[in-house]
Amino acid sequence: LQRRNQKLLEIAPCPNLSASLRAKLVDASVKMAREAGYRSLGTFEYLMDPADPGAFYFMEVNPRLQVEHTVTEEWTGVDLVRTQLQIAAGKSLADLGLTEKKPFPGGYALQVRINMEKMDADGNTTPQSGTLSVYEVPSGKDIRVDGYGYGGYTVNPAFDSLLAKLTVTSDSDSFKEVVKKAARALSEFRIQGIGTNIPLMRALLERAEIVENRYDTRFIEENAAQL
Repeated sequence: LQRRNQKLLEIAPCPNLSASLRAKLVDASVKMAREAGYRSLGTFEYLMDPADPGAFYFMEVNPRLQVEHTVTEEWTGVDLVRTQLQIAAGKSLADLGLTEKKPFPGGYALQVRINMEKMDADGNTTPQSGTLSVYEVPSGKDIRVDGYGYGGYTVNPAFDSLLAKLTVTSDSDSFKEVVKKAARALSEFRIQGIGTNIPLMRALLERAEIVENRYDTRFIEENAAQL
């Protein structure tokens, strides 16, 4: 789920993606990588049309890991950063035990991006700056936080407003369970001194459209006032 070109919430795997379509996406990605002689980790991106659930459209390839790589790591159990470095150092997939075709794991992983910003009713955002007086993050089983804040840290407004990434996992086949877990973890953040988008993200996770995976790339703009 994104706002304009900024992604805010990522899910692995897509809850309403059929096994056959997922296999086609994987096969298309492997074919492109093979034809191009690509020998590292990367991100293959596609678009889907809700009106035609069986179709998918190639968008781009990023020859690097994306910010959302944590959901893939938590869902698959593969350390992608370490794997990419090992491949660059000359290791093969066979050396790393990644050649055997394995069934997709069960459950879900969900990542929420915590940004230092505020959003108005039109969906426009304003970066926030200042000094963090309190920075406490949730912890516990199936909760991962990648962040750089601490009490007393003064934010440099010249950089991206991303402060932390919250990634939660659930072994339940119910997508609703991982959404509930993410909402609970968001409520346990204590960040003071700088405004963040946590209220927006909590409002998003309460929406039925999110729980039921019924939204498109313009959902936030079209519902900005209510959110």
